Amino acid sequence: MTEEKFSIPQRQSAAGILLIFSGVLYKLFRMFWALLFYFLLKQPAAVPQLYIFSGFAVVLLGVVLYSYFSYRNFQFHIDYNKEEFILRKGVFSSDFLAVPFDKIQQVNSERGVLQRIVGVYTLVIDTAGSAAKEVKISAINREDADALSEILISRKKEKVKHDVEVQEDEEEPTGWEYRLSLSTLLKVGLSSNFFRGFGLILAFFATIFNELNNMFGEEKELLMEEAGKLAVPTGSAILYAGLFLVLLLVSILITVAEVFIKYYNLNLKQTKDRLFVEMGLRTNTKVGLQPRRVQILSIITNPVQQKLDLYEAKITLASSRNKKRKNKVSIPGLTGEAASTVKNFLYNNMKEKTMTSYRPNIIDLYRRINFSLIPVILGLAFPVLMAEVTYVEWGILSAFYIALITSYNYFKYKSLKLEFTEDFLVKSYGVWDKTTQVTELYKLQAISVKRPFWYKRRGLVNLIFHTAGGDISFRAVNEDVLKFMNYSIYRMVTSTLAWM
Repeated sequence: MTEEKFSIPQRQSAAGILLIFSGVLYKLFRMFWALLFYFLLKQPAAVPQLYIFSGFAVVLLGVVLYSYFSYRNFQFHIDYNKEEFILRKGVFSSDFLAVPFDKIQQVNSERGVLQRIVGVYTLVIDTAGSAAKEVKISAINREDADALSEILISRKKEKVKHDVEVQEDEEEPTGWEYRLSLSTLLKVGLSSNFFRGFGLILAFFATIFNELNNMFGEEKELLMEEAGKLAVPTGSAILYAGLFLVLLLVSILITVAEVFIKYYNLNLKQTKDRLFVEMGLRTNTKVGLQPRRVQILSIITNPVQQKLDLYEAKITLASSRNKKRKNKVSIPGLTGEAASTVKNFLYNNMKEKTMTSYRPNIIDLYRRINFSLIPVILGLAFPVLMAEVTYVEWGILSAFYIALITSYNYFKYKSLKLEFTEDFLVKSYGVWDKTTQVTELYKLQAISVKRPFWYKRRGLVNLIFHTAGGDISFRAVNEDVLKFMNYSIYRMVTSTLAWM
């Protein structure tokens, strides 16, 4: 019978032995790779080699035995009477986990390269509690993964028969599906923020330069002197410009490759109660998003992507504090229409009629600029930090830095906006990446209002809106906003809607 599926304790797929074996070997390699390379490079005598290979054979046999017994002792099932998911595992000590249905928040499936080869999935069960004990089934076939995921999510203290009927209804798609094409994925990679990749490249070359500097030591001055004889000012400028362009091209390629690996074959499929997101080349991940668990929805774009009609939806889910980074789902490459469809599904055709909006006081711009000037002040206060840089050169660099950082802070200040609607809180910000954050008022957990002493005379406050998925902050806003704090708190305490 369908209602008795997974009621009998069962093991993972037999491929779990291979996954456990490879995982243990990988951990051992990370721990002892230096020792391994030492033996390979040192090439010890013939007699010690026998002991070395004997030791490796013993370790390999130990890993095989550990993998087998770990597979044999790993069992899971559903207790329909107690409405719990039961997991037993352990080799040297037995670990027993009982997860009530009503504590389960999310069930995700993942598939790495090795799992694709052997044809299995990893099922990760996210609960409302701590992440100290992770509930994970590392080798389960697609059919069982989908069936177990559906049962665990849909059965929330309801009768078995009713749950099965709901399950069958939920599997019927509502007709909306969105797939990210390779050309769109390429556009996303080329229009994304590749300056992070540029920073990684610079850090890499800086590390190499530092190591070479330490390696050559006394020869450094001689090499620099010889290089100076060969260098021609115009040629040096061309060389530096060429090097910059090469680094920029490499950083773009890194960003494009990262986007392809992370979001390859991204597919959205909407059912009655959930939005399924599947993506990934190296690790294929499938997540079923429930609107009630969504705490913050961020819609992100930049001027280039806006021209290409590309938007990214970043969804923050309800989670415990030590899993906040893990419970964020990014969906890039959406058209404006697709982004609106996602937002309307998650927020039940959101009404965006603004009741009132606020912008920060000019003092927030002054604060940002003042903090940005600290490096310049330190450079003037401690000339020894400037090494061979003269005051004139430092003044030119400082002027350029001040002009750049002042312009950036000004445009960031102008982009900040806080809006209240009847049901939602909306924050807009961003200089290059334009971001709009949306959260439902009834999902707020708390609101912090802070007033530094220098704000009192100006009638300003700092606000922090706390949700189960993270915080939304807004600084230096007029104290008139406090009446909407009261309204938000009223929506929090009077709502009977569930969000966990």
